[in-house]
Amino acid sequence: MFGKLIIYISSFAFFLSFLLFIFAEYYQNHKYLKYAKISFFSATVCILLASLFLVSNILSHNFTLTYVWSYSSRNLPFLLLLSTFYAGQEGSFLLWALWMSLVGLVFFLYLKKHQLGYLPVSFFSLAIFFVVLIIIFKSPFENIWESFPESDMPKDFVPPDGRGLNPILENYWIAIHPPILFLGYSLVTVPFTLLLTSFLEKNFEKYTIAASFWSLIAAGILGLGIMLGGFWAYETLGWGGFWGWDPVENSSLVPWIFITALIHSLLIQRIKSTGFRISFLLSWLAFLGVLYASYLTRSGVLSDTSVHSFVDPGKTVNILLLVYLGVFTFFPLILFITRAKFVPEIKERIKINSRQFMTYVGAVILIIASIVIIVGTSLPIIQGFVGAKKVALEPSFYNQWMTPIAFLILIFNGISLLLHWRETPTNTFRNKLIYSIVPSLGIAVIFLFIPRSNLLYSLLIFSSVFSLIINGEKLLNKLSMRNLKIGALLSHLGISFLIVGALLSGGFEDTQTIQLQEGKISRAFGYELHLLKKERIEIEKPDREKYRFKIKIVDKDKNSIVYPIVYWSSFNNFEQPYYEPDIKTYLTKDLYLAPKSFTFNEFYSPISFKKGEILSAPWSEKDSIRFVSYDMSSMHFGKSQENFTFGIIVDYYIDGNYYKDTVLSLLNMKSGSFSPIWKNVPTKDFAIGFTKFTPEENLEKSTVELSFGQEIFIADVTVKPFILLVWIGVIFTVAGFIIAVFKYSMKRTQKDEHK
Repeated sequence: MFGKLIIYISSFAFFLSFLLFIFAEYYQNHKYLKYAKISFFSATVCILLASLFLVSNILSHNFTLTYVWSYSSRNLPFLLLLSTFYAGQEGSFLLWALWMSLVGLVFFLYLKKHQLGYLPVSFFSLAIFFVVLIIIFKSPFENIWESFPESDMPKDFVPPDGRGLNPILENYWIAIHPPILFLGYSLVTVPFTLLLTSFLEKNFEKYTIAASFWSLIAAGILGLGIMLGGFWAYETLGWGGFWGWDPVENSSLVPWIFITALIHSLLIQRIKSTGFRISFLLSWLAFLGVLYASYLTRSGVLSDTSVHSFVDPGKTVNILLLVYLGVFTFFPLILFITRAKFVPEIKERIKINSRQFMTYVGAVILIIASIVIIVGTSLPIIQGFVGAKKVALEPSFYNQWMTPIAFLILIFNGISLLLHWRETPTNTFRNKLIYSIVPSLGIAVIFLFIPRSNLLYSLLIFSSVFSLIINGEKLLNKLSMRNLKIGALLSHLGISFLIVGALLSGGFEDTQTIQLQEGKISRAFGYELHLLKKERIEIEKPDREKYRFKIKIVDKDKNSIVYPIVYWSSFNNFEQPYYEPDIKTYLTKDLYLAPKSFTFNEFYSPISFKKGEILSAPWSEKDSIRFVSYDMSSMHFGKSQENFTFGIIVDYYIDGNYYKDTVLSLLNMKSGSFSPIWKNVPTKDFAIGFTKFTPEENLEKSTVELSFGQEIFIADVTVKPFILLVWIGVIFTVAGFIIAVFKYSMKRTQKDEHK
């Protein structure tokens, strides 16, 4: 009740602050301003309290809340338990509202410090209001008996444990990637509200520096979130890539592209006092990109075509998402149409041979890239409207379109740095161009003769090297003069490195499938791979059977170890295993080992017996196996109650010694099929599996079958050349934004000191 109440109060207070800030500005009334501030701060405090209240319920394992029961469990370590705060739709909306509130608070203090007025906070409050309104209808504070009214559950019922996280999310990256991404989404709102206010006030230069500063922060944080998500996918999911053009991945990329284009437009606006209309439209499109991404991710429209999408949250929330999108589509558009005629015109013509022109061209290319991604991503929605089957476009569609776009971006980036802002003499430009074109062309020609390369690859290599040379030379010049205004150059270098790394690692990777057995050597790409042992891990967690494979990689007498993981979980009723790859990183490549499946090499004939019976071991008449009892302690029923873990306890007598063990199998009650979880027989080099169960009316008379042999671990070994360039590119890109933000902050501080 407390959680719901403060969400109600917060939504009312944010909407009230939206109105009061407008009244304060319109009537120039300090009383309105006072109450607007009180409302805004009260709403922020309420969101903070609601967040802390949810965290306290998660940490105290209060499973009477449906949200806590759905996503957390007693087995989760602290960091993962804390991350369940935003694992579901309800929590992710609250995280978004929390970040928006905190960013809004900092934004408020920024406007106060620089005496820019508080009208932008009004529109920021309206943006937060819609997010909080959604939380009212999609609340993380629902009680479990309210969520399942048909079950006649008593109000004092407390589930003993929660369902837990999706095993794929049980990774330290969940504590890093989503919060950074949502912070980026929240920051994109700031430059939009600043430029929206500039058009409302018809004061088009007032917020230029502030909008540039906040755009850089937004682009840096959002870009970092996107790129860390790519690394998470590469490290954890096992398909060997970091970007799959998934619709939800694309929906986060679009606002980043728009905010990056906005940075370039604001640069021209700040230097030449032109481009106000374009800056406004780009800030608007960046914010709409965030709202559209939220709609795609949370409305359920992509649940059939994206592995990242949430399920349908219900009709009310879908309507609210569309209203949110609609309000911030039509209001800014109407304001733009009515105010565009008041934008001051600059009579100076933009010369083609100027950096200003090339920067505009670059922004246009970025907009085209966004349009391509939006159209491709929205295709499942269009298919749904016309009644066709929803099918996501293959990555090849995006690769075909984005390759020439990337080529143009890199070329125009390089050329722009060779030009002056106003106009560049032809001889000067030509001389500068030659020294960068010649080596770039030489490397591109060499690429034409590399196997699996083609003309498109060579062109992309040409443009990347071209951009690297020019940006690198400019960067070294600035560093030699101790000029630290290098943020843009560093980010451009990063994008070039990233594209080259993606091209080399993705275009020239090679994969071999191997079979690994204990005691035997497998080979791939000149490496020897030895399966040293298979060990069960996380034994204390009864909801899973998790195994780590210790594999030694021998390369020219240099040894290294990788630990891929395979496990079964109650989360999917133990129906399919989960796989986690492991990676050996070298300077020029990654060796990526991804588990694929298992097969079994039978050593001896199976044996069948009943509880209490003792049989001679198939490998030696001197040894024996006794069927002690059944083990039902690991049973995990799913919703259909068709699948569960079933075990038997056996005693081995081997070479005069006794050993006790439990042999488990995953039983499908509907089909009667068994999926044994193979375990090594003590002191032997082969495994035992519980492969069959023949039930009788009396369990004591039922028969079990045990099989013996060696488990064969099948994995893909992939060589990904120069993947390190991708991560270097990520670091450079983000570092460039950070440096640029710092320089803007210093510049603004110095300007304020001289007022």
